[in-house]
Amino acid sequence: MTVADGMVVHTKTERVVETRRSVMEFHLINHPLDCPVCDQAGECWLQIYYMRHGLYDPRMADEKVHKPKAMPLGPHVILDAERCILCSRCVRFCDEVTGTGELGIFHRGDHSEIGLFPGKTLENKYASNVIDICPVGALTDRDFRFQVRVWYLDSAKSVCNGCARGCNVEIHTSRRRPHHNQGKRVARIKPRENAQVNKWWICDAGRYGFDWIDDESRLTAPTIREAGRAVATTWDAALAALGAALRRYRPEEIGVLASPQMSNEDLFALKRLADQLHLANVDHRVPPAAPGDQDDFLIRADKNPNTRGAELIGLSPGAGGLDGAGMIAAAAAGRLKLLWIFHHDLSRSAWAPARGRGGPRDGGDGRLSGHQCQ
Repeated sequence: MTVADGMVVHTKTERVVETRRSVMEFHLINHPLDCPVCDQAGECWLQIYYMRHGLYDPRMADEKVHKPKAMPLGPHVILDAERCILCSRCVRFCDEVTGTGELGIFHRGDHSEIGLFPGKTLENKYASNVIDICPVGALTDRDFRFQVRVWYLDSAKSVCNGCARGCNVEIHTSRRRPHHNQGKRVARIKPRENAQVNKWWICDAGRYGFDWIDDESRLTAPTIREAGRAVATTWDAALAALGAALRRYRPEEIGVLASPQMSNEDLFALKRLADQLHLANVDHRVPPAAPGDQDDFLIRADKNPNTRGAELIGLSPGAGGLDGAGMIAAAAAGRLKLLWIFHHDLSRSAWAPARGRGGPRDGGDGRLSGHQCQ
């Protein structure tokens, strides 16, 4: 009940409730009974509204109108036209937000359905946001489809690490039932509203850029080089070897290449250690092999989430110290005896071609020799 200008509006009378139930019944005349097999079950607003305002005995005696089911629209989105309630949110998103206009509503009356314009595919950089704004199970995620029920998921607030934009996200994990989601911990990433950063959206690169977390090739234990081979070891042994190497050389013979992929806490701890050891050869900047893509919406060319943090904490060359490129050159020339690298694959950086020419102390394949770079 609300009061405005002396007028009282009753919103829960028997007549109002019956009207809502009737509208809901009309709305669901042709909607299929797919809830047991629908990926949207558990977070479907149509289910929620039915439980609040429906709960009627259906009077529909005729055959429901049938439409295409499980029809791929693009690499990440699949359409079940029977479940669509023609709210037009997805059409408006492609028209008003991305400006790409792939989707439209075709035909008339109860045969109207969402579809692609001829020659179009739903694969713009933000296409999967239509899954989030679809209030029913008409548009679902091809990657997440039939992997795990949403009520088995745990949610944690986070920030996307795909670029410098810092889009707010929710990470949905499945750890209580390892037989779900092919045993992977991270099931999906969803956007989290922040009007000042990403509004309600994230790009597809950020949404699907988490495969590395559960990748089978990911290192889960430290390794140490013995006789030219990487051998698994314990954390205690690895830290002891690192400490011994840091003590073995003079400060000017040591270089530290931090990463803007690291958290502020890790960067701060590394800065304190560098200061304790009086290291001047410290940097965090490694140019990519090719410039990153960027647009005027969310995507930024800098694909590191914490470049600003590394700059503010001071992971930059000290007085007389070498920058990243200088450290690579000094290591190749033998002047730098130990180069401590965090989260960088130098073979995929802009420096790789210059180091692949086979200099006097270069292995000839773009990698520094083991006795020079530890």
